[in-house]
Parts: sequence; C-alpha cells; structure tokens
Amino acid sequence: MEYVPEGGTYTLDEIAQRTRALPLGDLASVPTSEAPAIRQKRLVDLRGHGPDARALADALTDQFPTDHAAVPMLIEGASVDGRDVWVVVEAWGERDAYLAHRRLWLIDRVSYEIVSSLSFR
Repeated sequence: MEYVPEGGTYTLDEIAQRTRALPLGDLASVPTSEAPAIRQKRLVDLRGHGPDARALADALTDQFPTDHAAVPMLIEGASVDGRDVWVVVEAWGERDAYLAHRRLWLIDRVSYEIVSSLSFR
C-alpha cells in the first residue's frame, strides 16, 4: 500500500483517470475471500503513520463492514476540486471472485465523511 500524507491537487476527472491506471499488481490474483484479512493488516499498517493516518484508518474501520472485500492500494492526502480529502483507492472484487477492480473513495480530511466514490471494472 502506498501512503502519501500530502499529495497533489486534482480535479475529480484527473483522480478518476489516475485510479483507472493504477496497477493492481499481485492483488489481481487474490480471492475476495482473503480480502478482509489483507485489509485489516493494511489498516493496522496505516495506523503506524501517525495521528492523521490513525484517524483515517479508524474511519475506514467504522464506515465499512469487517468482511468488506476490498484492499487499500493507495492513500493520499490531496485537494480534489478544491476540497481537502483523503484519496483512498482500493482493489475490490465480486463475491467468490478476485480483486480485479478498483474503487475510489474521497473522504473529507476533517469530518471523515465520504465525499464521493467511483467504481471501475
């Protein structure tokens, strides 16, 4: 998982294009049944990056079910269309399949509310 605490400035279209182009790497061959354990490990790792990352990991834990079949690939603090957000890109997959898709979450850096989300197949 790549963690960038202070990243770039983007439009929604630019960050969507970046998400589509992000390689899945080894995650593409991971069955969705294994995703919750990998997700949990990555959120534990994220908490090790300091108080802001710990707060984001807590929000991701609180807002998604524990069996969420998605694994964070990129987390970046950024400005998207003028809003200060966490950009969270996950690999996700259909039930009984593999982590073959990408999902983009934009999460407000102050309130931790979900601002936007897009899924790419």
